[in-house]
Amino acid sequence: MELKSKLKRFFHNRWSAICRTWHYVAISIPFVVVAASLTLSVASVIRIRHVLDGQFLQYGAEVFGSSKMPYRKLTVISKGKESDDGSAPLKYSGGLDLENVQQLHDALDIAERSNNSTNQRSQALLNSLENLWEDCYSSSAYYPAKGFLEKQERGAVTSAEIVGVGGNYATVHPFRYESGGFLAEEADRYSIVLNTQMAWNLFHSYNVLGANVQIGQNMYEVIGVVCEGDDSIAEATGVTKPRAYVSFGQLARLINGSSNPDTSESASSTVKETDLAVTCYEVLLTDPIKNIAYNDLVKAMSDAVGYQEESAVLEIVNNTGRFQALRLYDKYFPLKASVSKLNGAMIPFHERSARLAEQYVVFWAEMLIVSGVALITGLCGVYGAIHGRKSKHEIIYVDSEEEAMEIRRV
Repeated sequence: MELKSKLKRFFHNRWSAICRTWHYVAISIPFVVVAASLTLSVASVIRIRHVLDGQFLQYGAEVFGSSKMPYRKLTVISKGKESDDGSAPLKYSGGLDLENVQQLHDALDIAERSNNSTNQRSQALLNSLENLWEDCYSSSAYYPAKGFLEKQERGAVTSAEIVGVGGNYATVHPFRYESGGFLAEEADRYSIVLNTQMAWNLFHSYNVLGANVQIGQNMYEVIGVVCEGDDSIAEATGVTKPRAYVSFGQLARLINGSSNPDTSESASSTVKETDLAVTCYEVLLTDPIKNIAYNDLVKAMSDAVGYQEESAVLEIVNNTGRFQALRLYDKYFPLKASVSKLNGAMIPFHERSARLAEQYVVFWAEMLIVSGVALITGLCGVYGAIHGRKSKHEIIYVDSEEEAMEIRRV
């Protein structure tokens, strides 16, 4: 009988110990959940901030505008007829070329000055602006390049993206400058601006003003080095690959080699600047009423090139505010809405980066929502642990000579 009593007591004590242990574990879980959710919340906010800071090329409107004169940055991505040798694409039916760009510029100029008349803006403020709005255009080609310093070759890259630009490209794209500046609107045709990767590959330095870069048969003088981004998104989308900027007409010169595409006496096979496609047109427009700038651009596109929203050749990107929560929700939910309409278009590096950044922001926003729900749940658990019922298992004494044992109170 004594053995039976001891066995019963032994198993009862073991079970009671297990129950008490799990009781304390259950009490501690809400505290762990609160700590983990706070950590995830802070990490999500930091990561979102880091992603947004890396997209500084998307903030041209914020840099150019002010609280009194808000602006909106808009991008038109167009197709071109691409070649197999990496040279700049030629104009494509329904796409953009220099003639279309001039038509767009003229139409937008009329619209901007109409929108900012005295009945909508202060005339004094309007007159104080040197440039009411800005636009630029570009296209890209791929060529090998060599770097020369004091006539000595210092480095080479086998394939660099050569971006031909026109208009006020530097204002629309607020670069971070390592040295020098950017091409002026009426830039010398043999000037070039390098990104940090190309400068490093060619010269192992960013302070290379006055050095020369040979592309094809043309020699260009370096007038600036720009940083376009250096985070993980930039790495993933090719932002950190070697890249250089020249005036738009140089793309035709590179196709033709030593021939001059500006002369009317050129051979029929010579590519002229007007034969090139404009694969990216960007504009900073005043936006006194939200999205009026977008509507102005759509109207100008319709008048200039017959743009329609379902077009497979042209796509308008509303850059300003693209990382706002409602904009991201509308774009990515349902998921099919996030598929680009363009097929085979040459997406600029800054747009590729922005699209991946949108996905990063959506992911970390979801993590922030999950951590917020977990935090609320954990805090409720903490309150229950502090103010809830105590353990039903406690030590009592059978008599003064027997060891203490735990029993379950009913």
